[in-house]
Amino acid sequence: MLQVLAQIPSKPLFVLALVLAVFSALWNARARRLDPKQPRSSTPFYLLVGAWLLLGLRGQSWIPSGGMFSHDWLPVPIFSYGVMLGTSMVVGWFLAMRLAKQDGIPPEQAGAIYMWTAVWSIVGARVLYVITEWHEFENSIDIVLLNKGGLVAYGGIIGGFLASWYGCHKRKIHLLRWADVSAPSVILGTAITRVGCLLFGCDYGRRADVPWAIRFPQNAPAWQDHVAHFGLDKNSPASFPVHPTQIYESLAALAVFALVMYLRRVRKFSGEAFVGWVLGYGTLRPIIEIFRGDSDRGNVGALSTSQFIGIVSAVASVVLLVSLLRKYKADPAGLRLWEQPLPVAAEAVSAARSQRRRRKR
Repeated sequence: MLQVLAQIPSKPLFVLALVLAVFSALWNARARRLDPKQPRSSTPFYLLVGAWLLLGLRGQSWIPSGGMFSHDWLPVPIFSYGVMLGTSMVVGWFLAMRLAKQDGIPPEQAGAIYMWTAVWSIVGARVLYVITEWHEFENSIDIVLLNKGGLVAYGGIIGGFLASWYGCHKRKIHLLRWADVSAPSVILGTAITRVGCLLFGCDYGRRADVPWAIRFPQNAPAWQDHVAHFGLDKNSPASFPVHPTQIYESLAALAVFALVMYLRRVRKFSGEAFVGWVLGYGTLRPIIEIFRGDSDRGNVGALSTSQFIGIVSAVASVVLLVSLLRKYKADPAGLRLWEQPLPVAAEAVSAARSQRRRRKR
């Protein structure tokens, strides 16, 4: 287990955020002078918010003052889970851009949808964790501190889905068309992120005596749970052996990823890859939950929150598949969306042509 990979000094990071905020504001102002139609950039605002958060969370003062640099600031920890989450988003970006090109979605449109989907997937994952484990938070500021508590994968899927729906609706892109592009990225990202769970020590399994069981070191979440509830000696250097559920889910996600990529190759209509992802993950995740040992998962009756959502989503995917099959039989060409020109693409071509005509004049 390796929870923290590095510690970054927060004062230089604070100064860098301020410098980048000023630079990006000046750059955007120059671009707007050259072309008044250029939109106002929100980057300076986000950088200033980041600097302010560093000041409050690491500098321990939310109000800037002349003496704020006179005392030591807490360093910024780089958590292994965060690194793997970031890696999953970068890998997912490149994969989504490649698949979007194959399905005729312009890169700028695909990039915008992916970015907001990624942002709201994290928000959704955090919101669902807060809802299921509200008793853990003593004050409201802890809600936004991802190192206090955790994330719930299905919350991220729900948040990302809603963001994708809005992004596609805004850009006149059929949701099923984007769903077949994003599904491989999401499930591959799940496989990568679960490695971060293993390094961090969260989402651990039940006690087990199987040959491949693993033990987590002292002070890891599993060790703390076993000391508190299962009689483990406080001087024990490691937890009891447990199921490596993080590895189970990573392997399951890779299997679903292979299935989804295969379905993209042989699909007859849009939505097949998406259904493969929802049905595959919705079937395997509840099974893996049986071997989980951590209690921070919430419950819906006798089921954990993820088991309940997984079963519901699997059933919903079967209903969607039946509906898509009926539509495909009625109009085969109409449901092969990746073969159809996009309204946004046609508008972009028309706008480019009009601009060229104006330049010639």
